[in-house]
Amino acid sequence: MATVLEHKARFDELKLSARVFFANKTAVAGLVIFLVFMGDALIVQIAPGVLGVTYPNDVIPPQFTQTNPECDNMPPEPPSLSHPFGTFEYGQQGIGCLDLLQLVMKAIRIDIAIAFFIVLVGAAIGTLLGVVSGYVGKWLDEVLMRVTDVFFSVPFLILALAVGYVIGRTLFNMALALIIIWWPLYARYGRSLTLTTKEATFIESARASGSGRLKIMFRHLLPNVLPPILVQISLDVGTVILIFSTLAFIGFLPSNVLVPELGAIANFGLDLAPLGFWWTVVVPGGVITLFALAVNLMGDGLRDVIDPRRRS
Repeated sequence: MATVLEHKARFDELKLSARVFFANKTAVAGLVIFLVFMGDALIVQIAPGVLGVTYPNDVIPPQFTQTNPECDNMPPEPPSLSHPFGTFEYGQQGIGCLDLLQLVMKAIRIDIAIAFFIVLVGAAIGTLLGVVSGYVGKWLDEVLMRVTDVFFSVPFLILALAVGYVIGRTLFNMALALIIIWWPLYARYGRSLTLTTKEATFIESARASGSGRLKIMFRHLLPNVLPPILVQISLDVGTVILIFSTLAFIGFLPSNVLVPELGAIANFGLDLAPLGFWWTVVVPGGVITLFALAVNLMGDGLRDVIDPRRRS
C-alpha cells in the first residue's frame, strides 16, 4: 500500500510540474525550438569520406555534403528554392557549392554534443566538490574556495584562450579548456546549496541516526541539491554554445581546416560577407542565437517548476 501511495504522490508531483512548465508559453516555445534542434542532431547522419579532406585526428571530419568538382572555387549562390540558405565556398581546400542548410544542420549536431559534454562534465566535477566543501568545511572549504577565486579573477574568454593555447588549438582541447573554467561555477553554486540544505531537519535526523559523512552527502544532500543544478545546466548549455562559437569565430581553431562548428563556419564566411555574400555569416550566427534563446526560455520554465511559489 505504501508503495502505491508513493507512486501516486510522485505522479501527482510530475503532473503539477508539467502544468507549471506548460503554463509558461515562452518556455513552451523554447522547448519546441530545442526539440527541433535535438531532432536534427539525432537524425542527421555524418557519412565519412565524402569531401576527401584530411583533418587532425581529434577533430571530427565535417562531412557536410557531397560536392560537384565542376563547381569548385565558384562563388557562393544566394538563397533560393534549391538552396534555401544559399551555398558556401571553402576555397582553401578547393571545395565549392556547399549547401549552407546541410552545412548548418550537420554542424548543429557537433555544437550540441560538445556543449552538453562541457556542461555535464563541468557540473559533475563542480557539484561534487561543492557538496564536499560545503558539508566538510574547515580548511578543505577554504582551499577549494580560494582555488575558485583564482578562476573567477580572470575573464572566461581570456582564461579559455590561455588554456587552449597552452594545450593546443584543436576542437577537443577547446572543449577541455571550457571544462577547466566551468567547474568552479558549479562548485560555488553546489557549496551554497549545501550550506543551506545541511541545516535542514532531515539532515539533523540522519546525523542523529548515526549516518556517516559519505552517506549524508551522497544520499541526503546531493539529491536535494541536484534539482536547481539541473536547471542551471539547462541555462548553461546555451551560454556554452555562445562561448564555444565565439572562440571558434575569433580564430581559436586552426585556420587551414573547416571545423564542423557554427562559429568556425561563420569565421570562414566573414571573409565572404564583405563581398556581398551576407548569408555566409548571418545564417550560422542566427542559428547560434536562436538555439541559445530557446535554451534560456526553456530554462526559465524549469526555474518556475522548482519555485515553490509557482507550485501552490
